[in-house]
Amino acid sequence: MGITILASLAIGYACGMLLTADVVCRTVCGKSAFETGVGNPGMANVGHELGVRWAAVVLAGDIGKTLLAWLACRALFPGDAATAGVMAGLGATLGHNYPAWHRFRGGKGVTTTCTAIFLTNPVLGIVSCLAGFVEVLFCGYLCMGAITISVAWLVLSIIFGDVYQSIAAVTLLVLMVLAHGGPVMGIRDGSTGKASISEHFLSLFHKGHRG
Repeated sequence: MGITILASLAIGYACGMLLTADVVCRTVCGKSAFETGVGNPGMANVGHELGVRWAAVVLAGDIGKTLLAWLACRALFPGDAATAGVMAGLGATLGHNYPAWHRFRGGKGVTTTCTAIFLTNPVLGIVSCLAGFVEVLFCGYLCMGAITISVAWLVLSIIFGDVYQSIAAVTLLVLMVLAHGGPVMGIRDGSTGKASISEHFLSLFHKGHRG
């Protein structure tokens, strides 16, 4: 089991280090994702700077690299396929957030985390992601939604998962807090803006209640 865990983490990490946003930015505008917009190698930044089409490419790439790691590790360790898949997803998020080739400074890991938990358990993964989406709609902050996803997944993993899934869920929550702690702190002083989807939703929600 130890070999399965270490090898799966390593394979996941290697896949996760391929930052799709950086590839897209270098291809489209000739500069790194870290030099584009707010400097975050993720879908939101690329979408804001280059448009929805390229944001979709980044989304597909980040999903794809997590899926690749998951499939490869399950195939390599069929006897411990479930644990291998869980650790591959965790490794992919570690590689995305802390790529060795960029001095361990990467993205925020929302897509890789959501993909990893969905692959581990599609039903519980969807429930966790929906919890985060509802949080964004009513709270208005993407950072809070991201953390809510990981909190929900941890709770569900403790209830329905095994010890390895629970350990991975704790680690994913820590990674999410580290990635989004700054924006969360910015809510208090107003430096973190609300998501436009939340503002539109709350406007419609209040109009419906007044009607």
